[in-house]
Amino acid sequence: MEDVLVSGRSVAWLARLVRDQEVGSSNLPAPTMFLVYILQSEKTKRYYTGSTRNITNRLKEHNSGETKSIRGGIPWKLIHIEEYNTRSEAVKKEKQIKACGAGRYLSKNNLPV
Repeated sequence: MEDVLVSGRSVAWLARLVRDQEVGSSNLPAPTMFLVYILQSEKTKRYYTGSTRNITNRLKEHNSGETKSIRGGIPWKLIHIEEYNTRSEAVKKEKQIKACGAGRYLSKNNLPV
């Protein structure tokens, strides 16, 4: 996860978020936090953009083949994540990234590709 860039947050913050979601913790972010994420296939190098409340479960779903449309790209690696207070904000950003293309979005915003 060392390649992950979290909007305004450190990689250590993301590691704590994932750990806390896995084991349960009173230090979890507010339940209204929504995440927009970009994955990259280690196999095909393609990108996938989505949104979720629980990035740990969602990444497991993607890598277990539960999402048919991206099954061919397994394994997927989390490369970028942003947090939003509402689902509507997250979905709006997800659509914006998808319209632009994840690779272009990352490049345009000087984020690691």
